[in-house]
Amino acid sequence: MIRKSTRKPKQVFVIGDVHAEYHGFAAALIHAKLMNPELNWTGKNNVLVQIGDIIDRGFYPLQVDRLLDILQTEAPKAGGKVIRLIGNHELELLKKYYYITSLPYFQIEEFRNKLIQQIKEGTLQAAYYANGFVITHAGICNNLYEFFESEIKKITPAKLVKHINTVFKKAVLEGDFSHPIFNISRMRGGDSAYGGIFWEDLRALIKNYNKVPFKQILGHTRLKENFKTEDGKIIAVDIGLNQVLEGNYSYPVINGSKKLIFKKVK
Repeated sequence: MIRKSTRKPKQVFVIGDVHAEYHGFAAALIHAKLMNPELNWTGKNNVLVQIGDIIDRGFYPLQVDRLLDILQTEAPKAGGKVIRLIGNHELELLKKYYYITSLPYFQIEEFRNKLIQQIKEGTLQAAYYANGFVITHAGICNNLYEFFESEIKKITPAKLVKHINTVFKKAVLEGDFSHPIFNISRMRGGDSAYGGIFWEDLRALIKNYNKVPFKQILGHTRLKENFKTEDGKIIAVDIGLNQVLEGNYSYPVINGSKKLIFKKVK
């Protein structure tokens, strides 16, 4: 007789750009029952994916970073996991381009060195695949996907994410950011025809994603509310964590059967 497991399938919770809004971030995690007010992981065997851009604009970037450090250490003890992705704001620090950061000058190098160490250790990455969704900071457009097809045989979402993370880590350690995943499109002030996974603009992406054969969750482009294309393949979640204290923040949860729902913080 085969006993059916009664253990609840892992859920994946995705939190968008934090931008140093510590209190809003903490409120969202507590609402999701991933953390208690004492800052302890309570998410059991579930997964938290933070989509990058934890710094700049707000007042508490180091507190956000420290909280994620704590949860990333605690979660595995309960069978859970905290995935930390890189956003364009962290990326520019890695490239030693400091023009968009609001970190105090005396903190920049220390924070940058920590980012590099986390990337070496594998606790900070560029992409994640879970429950049918590829998650990056800004998304994968048709042009970038076609480039990946030239690099990867028999491409699958899992193989693609592994490849992206390998390319990303190598680029950081060697200081060579020439791969198209780092492209900044002209729409975002760069010189490329299309954006990479850190800088693509949502307005461009929704006109240029139909050939990518999987669902994506991304942040980066600030919106007033969560956005989903009619075909459900693009889910955008950067709606400003500072609003959480006013009850206007929601976040996606993907269950074990690959169904995505939005939970609203009240």
